[in-house]
Amino acid sequence: MTGVLAGFFIVWSLIAVGWVAGRAGILGPHGRYVLNRATFFIASPALVLVGLLSSDVQEIFSVPMAVAGISGLGTGALLLLVLRVFSERRGTELVVAAISGSVVNGANMGFPIAAYVLGDISHALPVILFQQAVYNPLYLFVLHQIMEKESLGPAGIARSVAANPTIIAAAVGLVLSLARVQIPDVVLEPIQSLADMAIPGMLLAYGLSLHGSRPLAKADGYRGLIAVSSGAKLVVMPLIALGIGLLFGLRGHSLYEVVVMAALPTAQNVYVAAARYRAAENLARDTVLITTIGTVVVLLLISGVLGV
Repeated sequence: MTGVLAGFFIVWSLIAVGWVAGRAGILGPHGRYVLNRATFFIASPALVLVGLLSSDVQEIFSVPMAVAGISGLGTGALLLLVLRVFSERRGTELVVAAISGSVVNGANMGFPIAAYVLGDISHALPVILFQQAVYNPLYLFVLHQIMEKESLGPAGIARSVAANPTIIAAAVGLVLSLARVQIPDVVLEPIQSLADMAIPGMLLAYGLSLHGSRPLAKADGYRGLIAVSSGAKLVVMPLIALGIGLLFGLRGHSLYEVVVMAALPTAQNVYVAAARYRAAENLARDTVLITTIGTVVVLLLISGVLGV
């Protein structure tokens, strides 16, 4: 419990610094944009690469990735089914609601939580690899099909995945790790320096994004969906992860790790995708903010229940 509180103190302290910087205008009107792109294209890939080089690849492609995949896809499918039966929402609204309740913020919040709460960034890698390689291309394909009414095609999906710097870094890291290539320290040091910038940069960027945010101020009739998606993300998905983890024989800290990763807030990528296709943007935006705040309480409860 103390570790969770200490971890969140660090996380929210850095977010608060970002919020103050945004309010004071220290980084100018484009500060968030520049910081986001710097972490996305430079620092985050470096962090993934360093994490893979220092991790056991067999552990990454084992039960934690299976739990991440089943809990994510299962929660999304459950949301689609429930909303399809009990609401009149259709099309992109259903898709955005489903992914808002099942796609975790594995990078911007996953790495900091893994580092400061679980003690090792490698715990975030299974979630990130599953989402970047499987889930993100899947829901982008579905949104594209609905909005553009044309097939993205296998080549388009492949280009979308290949253009993601995190996927490129993951592929390189996996190949080097499986081949047991030893990277000289003189080469690894600058990569490590860039990786060290990733977590603070992510949290500062998120703090910048909170300046001026007013959740539910312009929900455009999505309050019910926001509540359902937020509840699914914060409650249903961790419970599914808990059940799957127990079914796979996880216990103790190993079980705690996969449940914590499932309880991460909604990924900002969901809002980016919704904005890209102009589909239920306020639903995605507010779910991201509400789950980011609610995750603190949920993780404290998880720590108490699992006795970590």
